[in-house]
Amino acid sequence: MQDSKLILICGRNAVLSQELEEMLWPAGYQVRCLSGIELGLLDIDRLRRNLTALAPALVINTIGYASPDSAENHRTLTQASNHWSVGDLAEVAGAQGIPLLHLSSDQVFAGDKLGPYLETDQPDAISVFGQAQAAGEAAVAAHCREFAILRTGWLFGAKGHNMLKTMLSLGKRGGRVHVPNDHIAGPTPVRELCAALRRVGLGLMNGEVDGGTILHFCGKPSATWFESAAHALRQATPFQASPELVPITPNRFGVTGAPARRTELDCSRAKALFQLEQPDWRKALDDCVEEICLSDQTPNQISIPEPQLPYRTMVPEHRRRGALPFGIATDRRAGR
Repeated sequence: MQDSKLILICGRNAVLSQELEEMLWPAGYQVRCLSGIELGLLDIDRLRRNLTALAPALVINTIGYASPDSAENHRTLTQASNHWSVGDLAEVAGAQGIPLLHLSSDQVFAGDKLGPYLETDQPDAISVFGQAQAAGEAAVAAHCREFAILRTGWLFGAKGHNMLKTMLSLGKRGGRVHVPNDHIAGPTPVRELCAALRRVGLGLMNGEVDGGTILHFCGKPSATWFESAAHALRQATPFQASPELVPITPNRFGVTGAPARRTELDCSRAKALFQLEQPDWRKALDDCVEEICLSDQTPNQISIPEPQLPYRTMVPEHRRRGALPFGIATDRRAGR
């Protein structure tokens, strides 16, 4: 009999995994983080063997949650990381009766609703990234009985690559910085999101909610990237020069696959079920800016990013999946 229950975090996401591993978990739980390659994602037989050997009490999946900026130009990789790998993980976890907590995105919505999106609203993504995320959600629901999906907004934190660190790095150069000003969402601090993942994961594992729960969690109040960047750079003025911010729309520079326009999330259900209060992103942003700026004045540690899934080299042609429309759960692998 195992001395402690294993909570397996899928994905060495540079923004999330370190925070999740460093969090305090209740006594009797062991947390382990493995990359997609280490687990064998997109090689379902190896994945099945690994999960059987690890025998986790809960799986938290963070693989695939990333910036949608380049998804339009890397469609196969986007589908592999956000859809097909999630489907394999859900299939194995579901067959073994392992509860699965899957992190998803507000980009599953088109962004044309006047008010905040509810968990019951039908996904209608307009970007490749959002469509792959929606298909990943459908795969989880198709294969698992004990699962929860947590949708969130765009993330910022003091670790890993994210929009905040990009803005601060650009700000050091001075001059003009062009920032999108047409996407309204709930900026979400990574530490608070990790705390929400911990709370929902433990609740799912301990049977506090029925399997098949979808929740929303993000920061408040809603804002654009331009507004959050302006706030961050004002806070950074004691440490670096303040550049001129220029608001733009993504197509100003010919960017394709831009995020949906307005993806505010209604988070009242997460509060009712798990007492999860929406964090004020402005206070969290102030703390992150100070931490980042102070760390820049000391020698940096080398950060090893999550390796990309070598989809074409790992999976033979005859075993690759086609891109399934949202809501279609047919498995197209040969012999399945």
